Amino acid sequence: MMTMSNPKYLKNARDLDYFTTEEAAGTLGIKSAAVRNYLYSGKLTTYKFKTLTLLSRDEIEAWRKRQRKR
Repeated sequence: MMTMSNPKYLKNARDLDYFTTEEAAGTLGIKSAAVRNYLYSGKLTTYKFKTLTLLSRDEIEAWRKRQRKR
């Protein structure tokens, strides 16, 4: 079983600050499996809150802007 690279654990999480993997995938226009692959490879930061795997909204927005420039 693969584990996500260097997860950061949160004591509290605000809905406005984080995406779920499905929300991040929708924002990036890719499948959620691709987002999980980026998390496993360490290309995106994993945030864990209880049983949720979350991604920083700011990091996803920056990733999306970089992809547009290509």
